[in-house]
Amino acid sequence: MNITTVVYPGSAALPLVDEFLHLRRLAARPYVPPQGDPRAAEELRERMAEQARTPGFLAVTARADSLLCGFGIATRTPDPYRGEELDGEDRRAQEWFAGAVRITDLFVAPVTRGHGVATRILEKLTAPATDDRVWAAPDRTDAAALGFFRYLGWRQTVFPRFGAGPGHIAFLGPRHPSLAGMPVVGC
Repeated sequence: MNITTVVYPGSAALPLVDEFLHLRRLAARPYVPPQGDPRAAEELRERMAEQARTPGFLAVTARADSLLCGFGIATRTPDPYRGEELDGEDRRAQEWFAGAVRITDLFVAPVTRGHGVATRILEKLTAPATDDRVWAAPDRTDAAALGFFRYLGWRQTVFPRFGAGPGHIAFLGPRHPSLAGMPVVGC
């Protein structure tokens, strides 16, 4: 399988939004109920348009021949960071996330999973993080995404609180400086 990746800085990725939406629907089908697709599609379109105007926005596509088989999006987290992902733990949020590269989207077509597509995309998305400060907050119900990040050595740092609703989780990249000395907790 011949896979090529292309990096799109800023608004250069916006013309590809419809392709992204189609791939997102295919990739997320087990996790997204069909009635949620139109809302999720519009959300992605609006979010991409907004994020593309921010410094550090980057989109990466992967194609098998001419067919889109994967895409990912990364942004720079604002500094200072308000900590909305951590329910107000501002000190830790600043240390982990402020100014870091955040992976906001990473989707691969089911037929090309297991061929290194997501890993190639992730490498391109994290390349701008010269200080190794990268993070992601995947959907906590997406077992494939959670397993992927764990397999690559990303560390889950925020756990859902039992009985407190959906909760948030975050993964720090394997060389994130905040991981030094942090105990490994079973997942």
